[in-house]
Amino acid sequence: MQITSSWPEASHAKGSRIYLKQGQSLIDAVSSWWVITIGHCAPPLVKALQTQAQKMDQVLFANFSHPPAKKLAQELKKVLPKELAYLFFSDNGSTAVEVALKMAIQSWKQKDKSFKNSKHLQKRNKFLSFTHSYHGDTLGAMSVSGQSLFTRPYKKMLFSVIRAKQGRFSHDPEAMYVEDFKAQLKKHHSQLAGVIIEPFVQGAGGMVMWPKKALKEICTLSRQKGLYLIFDEVMTGFGRTGELFAFQKLGITPDLLCLSKGLTGGFMPLALTVANKNIYESFLSDHKKDLFFHGHSFTGNPVGCAVALAHLKEIQKPRWKHQWEKINTFYQKKLSTVKGHPNLIDARALGTILALEFRVKNQGYGSYFAESLSQKAFKQGVFLRPLGNVAYIMPPYCISQQELEQVWHVLESEL
Repeated sequence: MQITSSWPEASHAKGSRIYLKQGQSLIDAVSSWWVITIGHCAPPLVKALQTQAQKMDQVLFANFSHPPAKKLAQELKKVLPKELAYLFFSDNGSTAVEVALKMAIQSWKQKDKSFKNSKHLQKRNKFLSFTHSYHGDTLGAMSVSGQSLFTRPYKKMLFSVIRAKQGRFSHDPEAMYVEDFKAQLKKHHSQLAGVIIEPFVQGAGGMVMWPKKALKEICTLSRQKGLYLIFDEVMTGFGRTGELFAFQKLGITPDLLCLSKGLTGGFMPLALTVANKNIYESFLSDHKKDLFFHGHSFTGNPVGCAVALAHLKEIQKPRWKHQWEKINTFYQKKLSTVKGHPNLIDARALGTILALEFRVKNQGYGSYFAESLSQKAFKQGVFLRPLGNVAYIMPPYCISQQELEQVWHVLESEL
């Protein structure tokens, strides 16, 4: 996309706000595409970046290890379940998903060496995903995403995936989230390597929020069939659902966990694919051909790891849990005033995420409503980026009560 002179120029950012060259400030109500957690330019993260940049900028994470990556791994293991002990570094959410998909496919082919050429194992080369899912913009990630404007131009390039139909609205019965999944699982389970899902909230698909019971049933059925369970927590991780990770809220540990966005508090590009022992051991071999051939120039970047380490330490402080609860309390109070409004198709909230689905003539991601509301919000000092006719709030956790009221006023004025 060409950057045009009509776009406002951001001069700096601090806390919950973006400041423009022209002097105006905007409340960053979408956390700059869901990456900012504790706030823009948070002092502990600035300090970590500056300190590490003076020591070591980048070394190849193939011939060397280094303290920031080792310390980050050690600290993450303290907050992750003991089953998720093996970390693979990359640089963005799409890549974290790509890595998980590749690990799952290759692991199925290698985990039982004596049956490596078995037709049964060789057929395990598909994934089951969901119609409103979004997992990234690289080809593998687009393949397991729902079919949409994002994926349409590349349809012939994407690999085959089994997709389950699902519910979308908070008033949809739980069965709508599970029934087609059951049918697809029964029909295709012998071909499947795994099931991939955004736990609790499907982000770019329209902030679709899953019933907990339905999500648990899907995970249980997947496990019963021996399939790898992949949780894409690129968006839901680091507090968005009201817990550090969404899987904690669910009480189920996945086989593969994808993390990015909030991993560094939005400060630096960094991602992780976290695997369990079963997957890790399937790659242990004396033969080079059995290794996991995937890497990036900036894998395990020392500066990124140092910032992520500082962020992990900071976000575990009680004040942030308190903020998640305050934000959600605010949402629940406001939702009670608009539930059932004739201009709304649905209104829903979970953790620090609120979504209002407006009843307009043209719906979906391409709706004109998004641009119209975004421009109105901008004039009122709020940065919003609606998903078509779905307007949402997902702010940095440092947002004040007064700022939340200001953001809500913009949305309420559309009713």
